Amino acid sequence: MTMLSDTFEYRDQSRTPARYFALGAAMASAYLIHSLGLPPLHQLLAVAFVGVVLWRIADNSIHGFRLSRSALEVFEGRYRRRIALAEVASVTIFQTVDDDTRCILNLRSGDRLSLPGAERFGTRRLVAEFAELGLPILI
Repeated sequence: MTMLSDTFEYRDQSRTPARYFALGAAMASAYLIHSLGLPPLHQLLAVAFVGVVLWRIADNSIHGFRLSRSALEVFEGRYRRRIALAEVASVTIFQTVDDDTRCILNLRSGDRLSLPGAERFGTRRLVAEFAELGLPILI
């Protein structure tokens, strides 16, 4: 049996088509407000909105994970960590009362690390991916 895919990953980042659409809309709004000669407060708010959208695109915070045959990479904003699979003692996967899937990595050092983005997958898929790599699964 092989892994469902060579690299199993989930990434959510700020640079999305929706953000670029928001940037275009914000710039169009700022131009329209300026062209109509609306009060300076309106112009300031429009420029501030453009600035916020630009900042989110430039910052491009990413959360998620990438699981390969040798390691697991975790992304959470600016925090990035690569964990060799040999450092993982076991994986706890469960479903909360709200039907969200949670995945906790129990490391050999005693640390526990919550896997960001695990809620996007069902417990069966996560169990299959981690079990294929030979990691002990606690449900």
